[in-house]
Amino acid sequence: MADENSLKKVMQEYNILKRARHMNIVRLYESFETDLHIIYVMEVCGGGDLLTYVRRRRKLKEDFAKFIMRQIVLGLQYVHSKGVLHRDIKLDNILLTSEGDVKICDFGVSKLIQNRN
Repeated sequence: MADENSLKKVMQEYNILKRARHMNIVRLYESFETDLHIIYVMEVCGGGDLLTYVRRRRKLKEDFAKFIMRQIVLGLQYVHSKGVLHRDIKLDNILLTSEGDVKICDFGVSKLIQNRN
């Protein structure tokens, strides 16, 4: 990574995900670096992203929408309690496991809040 700004974002995302331990935040297991890439080994989310899921179905049943939204809120409450603002919540950044559980991902533009008073 020649671009210092991109490297900073990648390292910030790494630091956030490495410390995150919540059922609704995608899990980072390992990372390694080659001459050209930084590679993350992350939890498999076989259900794809929420944008694709919604587009295929056109609309969600109310009970399932509540189930999804509750998990998103719980995940955001967790990261907020750790002083992290995601700043890019959108359907593309909400992944689903094969069982339909939510995993929030992509903390590349997130911000760490130092003073949370």
